[in-house]
Amino acid sequence: PNCLETGLNLYFCFNGDVLFNLRGRLVRTLLTARACEARLLAQIGSEPEQKGTTALPDHGAAIALVEKLLGGFGELAAVGFKPVMARGISGTQVLAEPVLRAMEEINTLLPAHNPPYVAAVRSFHKSHPHLPCIGTFETAFYDDVPVENVRYPVPREWETKYGIRRFGFHGASHRYIATRIAEILGRDNLRVISCHLGGSNSLCAIRGKVSATTSMGMSPQTGLPHNNRVGDFDPFALPVIMKATGKSLEELLDE
Repeated sequence: PNCLETGLNLYFCFNGDVLFNLRGRLVRTLLTARACEARLLAQIGSEPEQKGTTALPDHGAAIALVEKLLGGFGELAAVGFKPVMARGISGTQVLAEPVLRAMEEINTLLPAHNPPYVAAVRSFHKSHPHLPCIGTFETAFYDDVPVENVRYPVPREWETKYGIRRFGFHGASHRYIATRIAEILGRDNLRVISCHLGGSNSLCAIRGKVSATTSMGMSPQTGLPHNNRVGDFDPFALPVIMKATGKSLEELLDE
């Protein structure tokens, strides 16, 4: 699942349109969620489409609805998630409590992502404790970026003690571009600029099929302008605005 504060993208799914096979039948579902109401479009195999709206007060309700539509999760081996980031953890992980707590440690950096992801995983743990939850973090594609492209020119202790460094996001998207272009052209010795553009935006420089650097920094607030995030912004503009308006830092960050 792809989980945001506006909904839960199960691969069945919230805010998306996904095709997959279950017991040999093509399954198509679309759940568009705003607040607690969702618009549903579902089709399983050759069965008639199911349409309507339904109340979904939380992730547990969304999971229960999809399980009912599919006739149960009995044949699922695991549930895959696309989480963004955890403190000190990257790559593909079993989303057990230590990993979830590492995600919660950086809720301040990812307030629209980590809390709903953690809530969704815990909902699965509660309702289906036998079903492993597996996540590949957005940061995984950048795990091998050269150190000179991830380190900020700040005191080294900021990085080692507080984790102040460049990470990079949209890793699944940029990884797909890297591998797909190599497949189409039939070679790996490529230099590619990958552009992830939409509500959230980033650029990634790819050498071969490996990330060399990215436009994003420590958090998704950085880099290109986004739909509701400013992107790169001179931090010294903030004290200027604070002095001119009398507003606190917290007030300005909420604007």
